[in-house]
This record gives sequence, structure tokens and C-alpha cells, in this order.
Amino acid sequence: MERTRKKTIESRGALLFAFNSSKYNYAEMAVYTARRIETFLGIPTTLVTDVESVKTISTDINVFDSIIEVEPDLSNIKEQTSWINKGRYQAYELSPYQETLLIDVDYLVNSETLLKTFDLSDTFCCHSNTHMLMHPEAAQEKMGYSYETLWATVIMFKKSERAKQIFDTLQMVQDNYEHYAGIHSFIGGVYRNDYGLTIALKIVNGHTDVPSDYIPWNLVHVGKNTSVYPNQSDIQVPCDGHVYDFNTEFTIMFDHWKKSKVRKEYMLIKDMDFHVMNKDLFLGIMNG
Repeated sequence: MERTRKKTIESRGALLFAFNSSKYNYAEMAVYTARRIETFLGIPTTLVTDVESVKTISTDINVFDSIIEVEPDLSNIKEQTSWINKGRYQAYELSPYQETLLIDVDYLVNSETLLKTFDLSDTFCCHSNTHMLMHPEAAQEKMGYSYETLWATVIMFKKSERAKQIFDTLQMVQDNYEHYAGIHSFIGGVYRNDYGLTIALKIVNGHTDVPSDYIPWNLVHVGKNTSVYPNQSDIQVPCDGHVYDFNTEFTIMFDHWKKSKVRKEYMLIKDMDFHVMNKDLFLGIMNG
């Protein structure tokens, strides 16, 4: 079921998947992320969610151009509760845009940088390299004993036969996840989109690397044992009779361990996008 909120659908836009869990309201996170997408990227956003999650959106539902309601897959169990992150392969068919940015709702858009991804490939690109904001020297994550992990946090794709093939293959990998867990020696059970994407893209590319598939700058993570403090709001955006304050500058505080001793260190960032791996931390940023 699709609920259209605005009359026009642009040829370029963002797509967010958000299904609430017993612990987190991902739909409200999607509202906040869509506001930042509109502010910094200037493109519309479509939300993919379920009926119950839509009911929990308390404000600014009109930030979405459209809301597409689907039946959630409850089979992914993490920490004794459903973690609804399956079904991302549907992005190709569900997106109303010719060119789409598929973004996790806990990715903090803080600049125009993602607009550059539309010029990187005629079909598809994602992040292959990451670093922790606090520890940029950390090694890249490996998927079991085989490939370095590709990241589904930010994906740009354009309607094309090749992009469709990638998402069709992603569905096949999700449907046979335990089989691939055995082949690549990683722990199965809980489906992970990053691993699904890694395997699917390698299959489509004949287990070789295609450089144009990779976004040429690192995906920046903010991880555990970290605090993020929004500094004074420096952007005000009017929307539907409200004025929303946005920060582009943040103070990061983290624990730096050295020779079994810990000290607090601080970092100031501005106009930098980052992925917040701790959902409670993201909610803290969202709520000021």
C-alpha cells in the first residue's frame, strides 16, 4: 500500500526503511533523517515501513513524499526480539526514483557530500572502506575468513539491468543466508545486510572487484563508549509551520586507552556525515 504525501515524485530521491522494534522507534528516526536529507541534499524521501510503525509517527509525517507500507519480516531475532532488517532487496522495485540513495535511518546527513555519489556510477555504488571516527587506524572488518565487508549503510543505485541483478541476487543470498554463512565461515542466525550485500555484489561481479562500485571516501562510524554533543544550532529550516534547528557542528568525546590507562579525548567535527552505530546515542542527538 502506498500513501502519497506530495503530488510530484522526482527522478532523484532517498529511500529509508524503518520498522519499529520493542526497544526503538525507527519511524521517528526516519522523520529526523528525512528532514536532514531535505535540508542538506535537497531531494525528496520515500519511507518503506509497516502499518504499525506509521501509527507511531507523531509529527511532521509530511516530510515524506510517499510512505510505502509492506508486510514486515519478523523472522530475524536479535537479543530475543524481532530485528526487522530483512527485505532490503525490495529497494529496487519499491523506489519511485530513477536514481536512489538508500540510507540507513541512523546515518546522520550533515553535508552535501552524498550528492556526489550520483556521478560515480551509471548503476550502483556503496562503501567498501570505513573508519571509526575515534580510531581511524583500526583494521577493516572482514566477513568471516573471506572478503572485507561491504557496507549497506549508504547505497546509490540507478534503475538499470545491472542494479536489478544486484538486488535480485541480494534476495537470493537472504533466502540462503545459512548456506553462505557456512561457505564464508561467519556466524549465521541473525541476518546482516552488510554481509548479504558483500556476497551479492561479489557474485554479480564474478568474485572480482569493480572499482566504480565503491564510494571513494570512507564511511565514518561513531561507535561505543562515545558521546556526541550537538553544538549550537546553526541552521534553521521552516517546514509545515514549524522551524527546525539543525546542527552541523558536534563535539565528540571518547575513551582513549593506552598502556592500560584511559583518558577522555575530545574532537570537534563540522559538515561531516557519520553513521551512529549506537541507537541510544542517535536518539540523544535527535532529541538535542
